[in-house]
Amino acid sequence: MKTDPENIYDRELHTVLKFSALINSSLEIESVLDHAMKFSEEFINAEASSIFELDETKDELFIRVARGEKKDSIKKIRLKLGEGIAGWVAMTGEPMVVQDVEKEKRFTRKYDDMSGFKTKSLICVPLKFRDRPIGAIQVFNKKNQEPFQQADLEILISLSQQIAVAMENAKLYRRLQEKFELTADELKTAQEKLLRTERLAAMGNLVNGIAHEIRNPITTIGGFALRIKESASEDNGLQKYADIILSETRRLENLVKKVNEFLEVQSSAIKPGNIDPVIDGLLSKFRPMAEKQGVQLDVSMQNNLPVADLDPQQISTALSSIMENALEAMNHGGKIELTVETEEDGFLKILLKDTGAGIATEDLDSVYDPFVTSKPSGIGLGLTMVYQIIKNHSGEIEITSKKAEGTSVIILLPLRQTNNKI
Repeated sequence: MKTDPENIYDRELHTVLKFSALINSSLEIESVLDHAMKFSEEFINAEASSIFELDETKDELFIRVARGEKKDSIKKIRLKLGEGIAGWVAMTGEPMVVQDVEKEKRFTRKYDDMSGFKTKSLICVPLKFRDRPIGAIQVFNKKNQEPFQQADLEILISLSQQIAVAMENAKLYRRLQEKFELTADELKTAQEKLLRTERLAAMGNLVNGIAHEIRNPITTIGGFALRIKESASEDNGLQKYADIILSETRRLENLVKKVNEFLEVQSSAIKPGNIDPVIDGLLSKFRPMAEKQGVQLDVSMQNNLPVADLDPQQISTALSSIMENALEAMNHGGKIELTVETEEDGFLKILLKDTGAGIATEDLDSVYDPFVTSKPSGIGLGLTMVYQIIKNHSGEIEITSKKAEGTSVIILLPLRQTNNKI
């Protein structure tokens, strides 16, 4: 039976998004990884799974988390880097799909011999953090005895990126705790920032694949729908149906466009520059819209603002997205305050404050997450892109809001320390 590629990517996207929420749900890494593996097994329909972590001081792999009936008996075993399938995958950085372990010379039976588990087939995927090997993840034996599919490998690769992020940030969390003795809230905030940044990078790989897969079918469907509309008579209803298809293809084309825009902001061309032209362009674009909606736009710009390191196009994109959100939240008038000034600690501060509908407190934690939106026609990548842009600039962003009272967005961009002349 042939698998529908659209269904695969739809399931994969849903799974990775749900998996991301799971990874970010707790600071207890053992619990998170155990639930993550259970999630992976259920999705792939596998009998058991394990996560190997690399002990860099000894170049050895040890089992960090194992699932299945005999999990406790195998946790003491260690593999040299390059030994066995897991050792080979961790060393080479290349995944392996083994449909019959009896025919694979790298397979070692030490785990089966100690646990009594019978391995028949497996998928092993490397765990890498910023192109550095940190371990491997394995799933064993399809419960229905069928061979592993390409879709199983793809979803495990996607999940492995999230698991690698969780493992590395757990190490950082422990180091922060030991060295700086931060409070629990401070540690949680630090971890969430790290997780979000790395999760967006992993998400970029996935959405790139989705956009690539659906771009050509959308064009084909739209083309045929247009031909049907042109050739159909008005009284048989086909033109109406063709219009619906064309409307939906335009919606999907817009989705692909937004995804491509998201991918484009993964990197930036930062150079010394003044923020003034960016603000001037922003006001030229949005002041007429504000006046049309009856929204008062108050601007306060500090004179002789110093030079900052920035990508003007990306900062313009970020501020435009925030301004659009503010105007959409004030359909019946209101006020937007835009303040640009320097901070004493070497940052350029941009404040955008509106008196719009606001954001519920329980939704604030997810405003940067991709594909999360309250807009009927939105796809939820606006603030995700804003967050990525500010991180590209080594800056900070903070959003505060109250329902029915409005929203404030503060952006801090580093000023040039050595030379304030362009």
